Amino acid sequence: MKKFVCALIILIFLAFLAFEFQKSPSYIVLDVLEADKLYLDLNFNGLKEDNELVKLEGIQVVGGKTDEKTLENLDITEDEAKYIKKSAKKYMISNFLGEKVSLKMSSDNNSNLNKENKDVSRVETLGRVYFHGVDLAQILLIKGFALSDGENNPDVQNLYKILENPRGIKKNAKQLQNFRCKKSHLDFRKNPKNRALQRAKSRSSQVFRTSLVRKFGDVEIFLVNPNSNKMPSSSCGTEACRVLLKNIKNVKESIDFALYGLDRQDEILNALLEAKKRGVKIRGVVDSKADGTYVYADTAKLVKNFDVRADLSGANMHNKFFIFDNDKIFTGTMNISTTGTGGYNANTAVLIKNENVVRAFRSEFEQLYEGKFQGAKRDFSVQNINLGAAGEVDIYFSPAGNPLEKGILPFLRGARRQIYVSIFYLTNRMIIDELVAAKARGVDVRIIYDSVGANNMKALVALMRSKGLKLKVENWGGKNHEKNMVIDGKIFITGSANFSNSGMGKNDENILIFKNEYLAKFYLEYFLKLYDDLDEKYLKFTPRAESFESGNSCYDGLDNNFDGKIDKDDAGCKI
Repeated sequence: MKKFVCALIILIFLAFLAFEFQKSPSYIVLDVLEADKLYLDLNFNGLKEDNELVKLEGIQVVGGKTDEKTLENLDITEDEAKYIKKSAKKYMISNFLGEKVSLKMSSDNNSNLNKENKDVSRVETLGRVYFHGVDLAQILLIKGFALSDGENNPDVQNLYKILENPRGIKKNAKQLQNFRCKKSHLDFRKNPKNRALQRAKSRSSQVFRTSLVRKFGDVEIFLVNPNSNKMPSSSCGTEACRVLLKNIKNVKESIDFALYGLDRQDEILNALLEAKKRGVKIRGVVDSKADGTYVYADTAKLVKNFDVRADLSGANMHNKFFIFDNDKIFTGTMNISTTGTGGYNANTAVLIKNENVVRAFRSEFEQLYEGKFQGAKRDFSVQNINLGAAGEVDIYFSPAGNPLEKGILPFLRGARRQIYVSIFYLTNRMIIDELVAAKARGVDVRIIYDSVGANNMKALVALMRSKGLKLKVENWGGKNHEKNMVIDGKIFITGSANFSNSGMGKNDENILIFKNEYLAKFYLEYFLKLYDDLDEKYLKFTPRAESFESGNSCYDGLDNNFDGKIDKDDAGCKI
């Protein structure tokens, strides 16, 4: 009887907790400023803003404002306190960045936050943050990373006081002191290989949300942040990839895909194989070289296991789209690869549920599947498709649809305020000329150019810079694989095609032009954050794609600049 009563009490308590936390909305942890200071997505727009900083109430991280008396009581040095502070931040990043948490505001702050409020006035807000019902402040106290803060609410301070763990703090300090004595063998310059292994192991144990996600009516858009992942990944490392995987697993009748290739993405491959086992009809089209080999070796697994046609021409079948049950389209700039779906490169993906969009992509797929590529194709481009809350979209299929002259150039010529471009390759002279003309009539033109493309096209980069275009070359570890423009905060262009002669007029590609100010501004804000994050020196200086200047490129196991040399063997990675 006693066991039954105890079990009943526990169940009631758990139900109460579940009810309490269900009432509060969940917020994504966008960034960790310090272990006790988190940026939460309070405005639900996927963007980190100054007024979304939340300070964990009732605690103070060791090494923050830790005074001499406290250090003496804990029997640790100031240097040890600083290392504890760094370790605490790393712990929070490793375990909570990108996760959903609940927030209970301090009583004097509750009025400042609600789901509808788009302008939270307080820059730093005190509150208690919970992860699956567990108070993050309590975790930091128990781990020995923090002390109870007597300066704030006495009730909160008293609650946390009993959870202080001075022994844990001393233990952390001792471990960090030992680490300082031994850390020379991990020094970046003396042994970069060890540092690379350390980073890779650290990344594999962390959960990161590498996409900013927003839904507009029929359209869900995924923006993959190139600063989130320090290594390519063979797992589904992006929100876009997880949504793609979910749709493959949930499909009922058919999957048709047109892909540039497949590179070590076994989660996607296995999901397709499972779908085939349960009777889903799967067909595909892939790119191949004229000799029958593939850019990505694992593309052969698609050809072996499914009903797949390969393009054997000299041009590229450069699409990256899936059609699910003749109901949804998944497309964008992202390849199914360790750097694409794996989250190392900057990319954009869109999921669209609209019968007219599906019909256009279905028509394009069928002729590719029949073996009609490039110049042999008919044009199934379509304009002004109504997407409800997402406005309208124009869809062009290259080369037959002539997306350059019918789609992109008219919008560039009509630009009055701003043209922002994020691109892997920008070599088409008609586009460049229109960007220069726009600049001359007072339009703000900014470009984020991939370092591989920029180094291969130095003369064109120099020309655009000489004409006053604000062109920054990225120094990320991965590539800027986007093929995007945003014009006057109203037009957003994306798709598989680079802004090159081949992309516009030779390869098999798809280009989507969204006409919706909310969707366009969502990307515009994201673009500006990436642009501003790049140092001003990259307006004049072009870093090598594989060098110590470019993120983790000297330790990622990739031939980032396609010169046949990887990491330490590349000239840019020689110390």
